[in-house]
Amino acid sequence: MEWATTINLGGFGNAAEMEWETVKSWDSFTEFFEGAVHIDAVTYCESPELLLDLFEQHDGKLESMDVLVGNREEYQSSVDDVTVARQLQRYYREDKLIVRLKNRKVVHSKLYRIVKDGDEVTLISGSANLSYNSWKNQTNSVVVFRTEVDSQLDQQFKTWIDDHREQYADTVFMEDLVAELEALDDQEEKDRRIELWIDNRDTQLTERGEIHSNVGQELEELGQEVDRVVGVTDDPEAADEVVTIQHEEVGVEIDDESNGSMEADDNEQSSTGVTGAKTPEYTITLPTQGFETDGYLDRVKTDLKRRGADVGSDAITTSVEGYTNYLQTRYDVPKMWVDEENCRVHLQHGEHHRILTADHEPSPEVLNAALQNIQDYIETIDRWGETNNARAVKAHMYEGILYGLWAPFVNLYARQFYGNVTLDNALQYLYIFGESDAGKDKFSEFVLRLISDDLVRGGADADDVGKNQIRALRDLDTVFPYVVSDIAKQKIERVDTLRNFWQDSWHPSNDISYPTLIFTSNDSRPNDWFRNRAKMLHFDVAFPSNPEDEGFYEAQEDLNEILDATNPIFAYVSRRILEDEMYLDAGGTVDDVRRIFLDFYDRLDRERPKYFPERPANRRYNIGKRKWRQAFHRDDVTFERRENHLIADFDLEPHELYSYRKTLPTKMRPEKSGRNIIVKNPDDFEEWLEMDDLRADDEEASGGLLQRLFR
Repeated sequence: MEWATTINLGGFGNAAEMEWETVKSWDSFTEFFEGAVHIDAVTYCESPELLLDLFEQHDGKLESMDVLVGNREEYQSSVDDVTVARQLQRYYREDKLIVRLKNRKVVHSKLYRIVKDGDEVTLISGSANLSYNSWKNQTNSVVVFRTEVDSQLDQQFKTWIDDHREQYADTVFMEDLVAELEALDDQEEKDRRIELWIDNRDTQLTERGEIHSNVGQELEELGQEVDRVVGVTDDPEAADEVVTIQHEEVGVEIDDESNGSMEADDNEQSSTGVTGAKTPEYTITLPTQGFETDGYLDRVKTDLKRRGADVGSDAITTSVEGYTNYLQTRYDVPKMWVDEENCRVHLQHGEHHRILTADHEPSPEVLNAALQNIQDYIETIDRWGETNNARAVKAHMYEGILYGLWAPFVNLYARQFYGNVTLDNALQYLYIFGESDAGKDKFSEFVLRLISDDLVRGGADADDVGKNQIRALRDLDTVFPYVVSDIAKQKIERVDTLRNFWQDSWHPSNDISYPTLIFTSNDSRPNDWFRNRAKMLHFDVAFPSNPEDEGFYEAQEDLNEILDATNPIFAYVSRRILEDEMYLDAGGTVDDVRRIFLDFYDRLDRERPKYFPERPANRRYNIGKRKWRQAFHRDDVTFERRENHLIADFDLEPHELYSYRKTLPTKMRPEKSGRNIIVKNPDDFEEWLEMDDLRADDEEASGGLLQRLFR
């Protein structure tokens, strides 16, 4: 039955012809599109190829379409032909076809706005889908209005469609691929990217990056399983479901008689909120189709097969333990990721899975013990170390701990900084230098144990570090910091990849995480370009390192007891950073952890140690600053202003001046000339040297100092 009438709808102005119609076939439905020059739609649509067919059916008269697909979140898997992919990307580039994909729940609305020649527009609402399959066994009813373009009815209908677009669609099909292709000049590379896209592979990642990113997605699903398992029973019939994840009991026992120290106790329920699980039966699958032969996947396949993986014709199935052991052995980092939505940090290390973020606020006893453990570690300097500046060294050591606790969140900060600042300057490496007996290796172990619930204790050997290894870190999709021990500054200076580790390749849309890097070294000052990218800390202390040294055995026993104590501080730091979304401010990095610690001390009404770095220790206790001050007090240097420069005249051998020049921040633009260092930015130099503090400390502050300094 057909119904037709001319009506004036509720004050919409222009009269509109309205029809109620039962539509029984695809052909009868597409008759409404005859003569269309533009189509807006919210509908179900099984494939973008059908939309290309509509363009062909209308003999070139149809100029453009804008379609929100309400039943599919992705379309990539429905395109398996290079010719179709090229046509889709060309239509998108020419603004002929825009396909919007739903962002959350299914959008069941069916709305069509069909613009024809002569400012005629047909508006359709009903049950009809834009899909061939839906017409085989279905009958649909629609309400059809015919009116003029930009009539009040047309405007209201457009607003209705626009509201669907704003509420339910924020991804445009082909947008990323087209942008990527437009950035390329080489046609062969464009063709390769299209082929990768058809295979549903990430075209912006390397083969290695794509493989590890895919594994990361599977491990994230495992993390969700660990997070939701809340009860365990030995009776399968009594369980709601049977799972292969075995929860581990991770807990601490507070000993009031030991000044708040904590000891691990596997028999106690966790008071830290850290969730531990074993995943011995869980496997991951790596698809192998579409990858090049003799490429990275083949090398992974060989290694995983030795670890018990099942290698098939189109996929590799391996245990989680086999994969993570491969990652740890080959690249010296475990798999760690941040579940931002659920405010969780996850770590997979062998068969052990940890949700490292606390699910509750810390008790005063646990928090107090955690802070005490950190202070006990740092204060080994007082008990066993030899140093001329204990307060500065302890501040530098605390600063390094704050950095380590911040490191897993570096990608969240990168996202906020992106496009506003140079990432390699904002996301600093950590560089710790000191003599061979300065405790740098034990420091690395202490920090790694803090952020891994004691699972990780060592990093990479400097002999394994080079351009290829650093480049590989950008493909592993882990946020666990890469720690290198005892690296020579000459080796760092040769690794050009460190110059632009972030800026050249990291992008928020790549959906792959990078680790930050921590180096320890016996060498003090790498080149300027590295110093501009690093937080430089100086462990100017010597610990007993030889069994013949006095106190060697006692110091080792003391240190090992501190290292073995359970410390859940990362559980509460990560909780604060993620739940408070501190990274959104994009105004700080390590300073956010500093603020959390200050709050912890205040909450406990616990006195902060005098060495706590309330501002960055590398600035407050700057080794270069101290070196210049000591030279001044020894009368090894005098200063003279010439025009807009400051001339530092040294009473030292010329070769001794290099170490002084390298300690100055690069913004001062220092140059060495004979026995002089020329500072081209004297005002910043005076601020950096903290002249006001010198006036207060020096007995000549009444006036003689300035005469001596700027004669």
